[in-house]
Amino acid sequence: MSTAGAIASKSNNFKLPAWVTRERITLYSLIVLMIDLVYFILRFDGAYIFKIPNFTALGWDFAVFWSASYLTLHNGAASAFNIGLIHQLTAPLQHDTRGLFPTPWLYPPTFLLAVRPLVLLPFYASYAAFVTFGVTFCAFMYTRMLKPALVVWLPALAFPAVWIAGMAGQNSFLTLGLAAGGLIFLDKRPWLAGIFIGLLAIKPQLGVIFPLALILGRNWRALASACITTTTFCVLAGVILGFDTYGQFFAALPWFSHFVVAHAGAWPTGMPTGFALARHFGLSPSAAYLVQAILAAPAVALVIYLALIRARLELRAAAIAVATLLAQPYLLHYDLIWLALPIVFLVVDGLRHGWHKGDIPVLILVWLVPIAYYLPPEWEFSQNIPIVMLAILILIFRRCRNAPTEPVLGHELGALI
Repeated sequence: MSTAGAIASKSNNFKLPAWVTRERITLYSLIVLMIDLVYFILRFDGAYIFKIPNFTALGWDFAVFWSASYLTLHNGAASAFNIGLIHQLTAPLQHDTRGLFPTPWLYPPTFLLAVRPLVLLPFYASYAAFVTFGVTFCAFMYTRMLKPALVVWLPALAFPAVWIAGMAGQNSFLTLGLAAGGLIFLDKRPWLAGIFIGLLAIKPQLGVIFPLALILGRNWRALASACITTTTFCVLAGVILGFDTYGQFFAALPWFSHFVVAHAGAWPTGMPTGFALARHFGLSPSAAYLVQAILAAPAVALVIYLALIRARLELRAAAIAVATLLAQPYLLHYDLIWLALPIVFLVVDGLRHGWHKGDIPVLILVWLVPIAYYLPPEWEFSQNIPIVMLAILILIFRRCRNAPTEPVLGHELGALI
């Protein structure tokens, strides 16, 4: 058999399912987009039209950023860590009259420096500008990976985590864009990749997997760039805001740890982590952390394995993103926007190297899973999300072990876009 014939024969196992067409991708995306819009309208009407007591307002997390900016400029940066002071500002903005789940400032001085200018605009104008900048940043990174087209943009727009992060006004768009930049440019422009990774110092727990991947993958230039960027960023924040803010930040962490331990299993909308799942079923904090470690271990092991064998960038990047999420004992639904990374990287890998049976259903499930946030808390679906993340690890490992050596028929979806 000729080489071309052998590839064609092998590729029969790597075709897209027949039901994956431009029309169906568009239809399914529009259906989910309508669900997003209905939820958005219900939340908007409840908060602003019917003014239901304690119905959370839009920008409920951004209220913390804006309030910290206000306190920094008017009372000094250290005052942002004062729970009583910041609650006086956030509660009216969040429509919170009971204060059941306080939202203090618990970010490092690096992010406090980044949000410092926010109060220069009125709250809702600042909220709109913040979300717009984050979405634009992510969209730019998205175009670096996939050719812009309606069939590509609709699933991105309909992704429920985008709406959750947008309604909250969270920094998830920023961290997603930074992580995407760090992964996209890792092999081709490592110094630039390192800058993006280093800037994750705004939310350092989301950068914990990167040093391991960079060291084992021998990405020395990216590692050096990330270290220089992080150090410079931290020193700059200390110089401008005062180095005492680091003391305030570390002093606030024990309170936050106690709060998470106490409420992880009873979070109103569910917390999608193994730790929260274990606490929900009554396990002790120590046992819950053990469950978290057991769930995270396969993801970290896969990152190590892919780095050591120098697997394709798309597979390494997808594994790093999943491992980052599984490593977090405290995670909320707006952080699930990071699931966009394994989805997009694996789509790119499928276009270049073909598809395995079962790939597409798993990717669709991962794309849909943040919709658990819209469901009644009594359904308790959110706590099962870590199990879905483990399915992505299996997909990545299988693609690494069984992928063809040459690109095969991955252009079917490419023809659609």
